[in-house]
Amino acid sequence: RMPHVDTHQVESPNTMTTSRRQLIASLLAGSAAVVAAPMLAGRASAEGTIDAPHRDPADNATLNAGLERETRMAATYRSAVAATSNKDDKAALSLLLDHHVAYAQALHGYLATKVVPPNAAPLANPSGSFAQIAMQMATLEEQTTNIHIDSLAVIKGLDASTLIASIVTIEARHAAALTLVAGATPLIAAGN
Repeated sequence: RMPHVDTHQVESPNTMTTSRRQLIASLLAGSAAVVAAPMLAGRASAEGTIDAPHRDPADNATLNAGLERETRMAATYRSAVAATSNKDDKAALSLLLDHHVAYAQALHGYLATKVVPPNAAPLANPSGSFAQIAMQMATLEEQTTNIHIDSLAVIKGLDASTLIASIVTIEARHAAALTLVAGATPLIAAGN
């Protein structure tokens, strides 16, 4: 007798009944809260007191560079939102914009008085169909992820490393989600 085997069909972007906004939201569920978590979590010692943050002033330049990249990504998403006319597409891109604003705020809050005012110019001016804009943004997300990964190699402080690592994780999801909604197959999108 043959054992019963469940089969699951993976829907492609062309057969999905959900909107792009719903798809991106489901792929990124809880992402913005993940970035804030390292900043909000205190470290309690056995005596119940809060330990001093694990910070290193040598990280400030790298973190300011990360802040500038996130500020510029937010500006680029604002351009992408302006370049789309479909309400659902605007909402999907606005969700990702909100994440980059949260990342910039988290880095700004971490740096506090050590912030260097960042360049706020967009990295690109996305244009074309939604699929073309999504692929342009996926490329920028992947580049941004790699920049942050490279910064982890030089960051000394535990808190700064934790913050940047939490951003990396989410931005990798951004790249995959954008690649998927742009029309790539799930296996190709997962490769990002």
